[in-house]
Amino acid sequence: MKWIEWLKSLFHRGKATDRTETKPEPQQTQRTRRTCKECGKTFTVDPSWEYIPNYCKDCKKKFAAEKEAKQRAGAPRRIKRKCRECGKFFTFPNTLAHYPNYCSNCRKRHQAAMKEKYSGKAKGQPS
Repeated sequence: MKWIEWLKSLFHRGKATDRTETKPEPQQTQRTRRTCKECGKTFTVDPSWEYIPNYCKDCKKKFAAEKEAKQRAGAPRRIKRKCRECGKFFTFPNTLAHYPNYCSNCRKRHQAAMKEKYSGKAKGQPS
């Protein structure tokens, strides 16, 4: 509706009305100060936030680093998975970047088949 009124005012008065005059100013919320429960440092937060934090950013980073170090410190877990080809169960450590889908025997056959398929040579052509 505002667009139509602005367009009408452009033709009727010969000048456009400023559309920014009709927008109300956003209300400034007073930021509150909180004290970190870990280190005692004060930090500011916006009271309109859904969740008001209890710890400062530095302590949160420290907690995250400690959590990651704790998770990495233990012995690697063994993951059990079923082979896609033969259906036999096999295990591997969780430290691998990509989890395998094939057991060691089937993986060798699968890799050889993929190498042959994508080697660029069509079947039946002389080498």
